[in-house]
Amino acid sequence: MKKIKKLFLIIALLIPLVGCQSQKNEWKGTYHLTYFYLKDCSNCQHFKKNVLPAIKKEFGKHMKIKAYDMDDEQTFDEMKASYQEHIDQIIDFNEDDYGYGPMVFLEGYLAILGAGNEDDYVEHLVNAIKGEKLNEAADIETFYYLKDGKVQNS
Repeated sequence: MKKIKKLFLIIALLIPLVGCQSQKNEWKGTYHLTYFYLKDCSNCQHFKKNVLPAIKKEFGKHMKIKAYDMDDEQTFDEMKASYQEHIDQIIDFNEDDYGYGPMVFLEGYLAILGAGNEDDYVEHLVNAIKGEKLNEAADIETFYYLKDGKVQNS
């Protein structure tokens, strides 16, 4: 009888915990994120240390990530070509921001310059993919892709 009471008590304590868990998105597609960073950039370091793990936690295997070190002389030509190709796909890019990092491209959706809070950043990406209104993420500048003649997520 004591075992049944203990089991009942454990189940009773666990039920509220299960109900409080946040709803995790179920990703079916594959998304591509390309980012460009500078080794001595504190925002870039924050992105790699805090934001990138949050993105990986949210999307798991559904987010393919490619990084380019803008300081690496050995891959500079490849990096510059890729950077320019990505910049050419977004609209209203401020040329004064050219070469700053982290410059992050969620391909086909948006580009973000800056790092900001990891939770806000992930929410920004999630909303872009879902086609929902983007959050007002602080400390980042958002640029949009032009797709089929329409601005994405404006």
